[in-house]
Amino acid sequence: MTVSAIRAYLEASPFTPVNLITSSGKSYLVPHPDFLTFSPTGRTCHVYAADGEYFNTLDALTITEVAPVKRRSAGKKKR
Repeated sequence: MTVSAIRAYLEASPFTPVNLITSSGKSYLVPHPDFLTFSPTGRTCHVYAADGEYFNTLDALTITEVAPVKRRSAGKKKR
């Protein structure tokens, strides 16, 4: 997957949270575009945790899929 393809997901309006899936099968949640940054060369990226306390560094070339997160439907409320 190319960096420009990943950025297209980040720039979509409205933004939908996505999972970045790597060639090893690991998945990294990107709940908002601010939680993903790319190095100036685009070779690596940082995916920040929801609390912002830590991040994972990924080689962008190992990202094989960007999967939109399915939203839970509200469903019927129980009485």
